[in-house]
Amino acid sequence: MNTILSTIYSALRQDYPVKLIEVCAHWTLITSRHSGMASTVLGCQPHGEQLVSDAGSLLKKSALELAAQHSSPNSLEVSIALAAINSLLDPPTANRKVVNVADVLLEKGKGKNVAFIGHFPFASKIKQVAKTVWIIDLQPTEGEYPPSEAKNLLPQADILAMTANTLINDWAEKYLSLCDTRALKIMMGPSTPMTPLLFDFGLDILAGVHVIDAGLVHDYIAQGAAFSQVKGIEKITLTR
Repeated sequence: MNTILSTIYSALRQDYPVKLIEVCAHWTLITSRHSGMASTVLGCQPHGEQLVSDAGSLLKKSALELAAQHSSPNSLEVSIALAAINSLLDPPTANRKVVNVADVLLEKGKGKNVAFIGHFPFASKIKQVAKTVWIIDLQPTEGEYPPSEAKNLLPQADILAMTANTLINDWAEKYLSLCDTRALKIMMGPSTPMTPLLFDFGLDILAGVHVIDAGLVHDYIAQGAAFSQVKGIEKITLTR
């Protein structure tokens, strides 16, 4: 069971109709009270994935009804649920900064052991200032590590920088549990729920996005844009 998403879901109080659902190659966008994004995460089924329940009729559901699929074994349904959750969360005000998390890591990572969960384009810059950089990924390339190595590497990390996709594949809590309590723990990416509830699970910094122009975001993600290409958002961080 995904305790983090269940906790966030249980704290949602108001429901709203869904105005827009876009499930695109890289990103899913849902507009209800606000607009929320999440990575589109597919499983490894041959010839496509498990079926999305009620596909074609999802606009008839409310945002909370979509968010209720956060515990589904189907990663695509969880992607949709997480985007729905993010569409219901009010943009944070306290302890919020408009900043690029890469700049935070460049400052905090000097001379430190930094562990990344997932691929990030700025990891090469962090390698120039950090003592050691480990990259753990479900599909590791040369010089990277599979999740099975997390138990050996994460206890040594001074900083953990993890993709919010770990909420979709339900690895987030395991990774957090392996870290030293003194380590700086960051969750980042557009899927990140920008809510202080995540601090209760040991995270120190949340680096996500605020969708400021859903129409513009739609234009980009519907044409296969990677995150670095998407317009209509602002990058924000939330600190403990």
